[in-house]
Amino acid sequence: MKNLVSLHTREDIHDFVSSLWRSEPFKRSYDNGGFIFRHVDSFAWLPRFFAEESHETLERAHFSTWWNVIMLRPFYDNDVVSDLYYLHEMTHAATMPYLKGIGRAAFEEKMQRNELEASVLSEIAIYFEMPELRGSSFDHPIYADRFLNDEMRALWRSNRDVALETFRIMRRHVMLSKPEHEMDLTETWIRRFADQNAAYGVVWANRYAEVERQMEDLQQSTIGGHRKSVATRFENWLSQQSESDPEDGIPFRQEAELFSPFYWANKERYNKAMAEA
Repeated sequence: MKNLVSLHTREDIHDFVSSLWRSEPFKRSYDNGGFIFRHVDSFAWLPRFFAEESHETLERAHFSTWWNVIMLRPFYDNDVVSDLYYLHEMTHAATMPYLKGIGRAAFEEKMQRNELEASVLSEIAIYFEMPELRGSSFDHPIYADRFLNDEMRALWRSNRDVALETFRIMRRHVMLSKPEHEMDLTETWIRRFADQNAAYGVVWANRYAEVERQMEDLQQSTIGGHRKSVATRFENWLSQQSESDPEDGIPFRQEAELFSPFYWANKERYNKAMAEA
């Protein structure tokens, strides 16, 4: 983690995030006060932080968004894909609850549900909110394609909440219970990436409570009217975590080293499978 960007106020967050959007649909939705603007405003309820990676192999899979640092990724060739990445991470941050003293089983369930929420919004619902995106995003089949039909569009128009819950349940079914012989390639990889959650829980078993405490304090102090002081206190904590790794400045480096092999092994197999499809 390097070149930390500290955004303490709502105005700071809006100014910075608006500069990240690269595609015209995202810029237009933000500038017109549409879905993207509302999403950023929800994200801005807490002080936020962005940073650059100092070690790609270790930090790409580290999920620093959990402790309120979104990694900047300027390297995407596709403007829409770049914007979808930031939308996904901001959804994680905007919808993540924190609880001091949370047990490990409840923590792991919380993390799985948060991933489900971010995935449904940025990988399915966004194409209903902004239909023009699909033609400019990915050039291979994606999970959302099976929902982009007249029946689901009618449901979305009639009852958005039920449509969203349908997306959640169907994706959860793929993650946990759908027989593998009935799954297509896209669903198979949703299952395999979901299976990484078990490894993530093991890796963080002894330290997750520290993050939960710090983040709950950030939330509660912000709600209590102490946004400026808690933002400074939280930034100092982030700096302490970064400085604990004199080599690369990676907070929680041991956990990063333990989890990254799972991520990269899966990523390599995924890329190979997609290339052969």
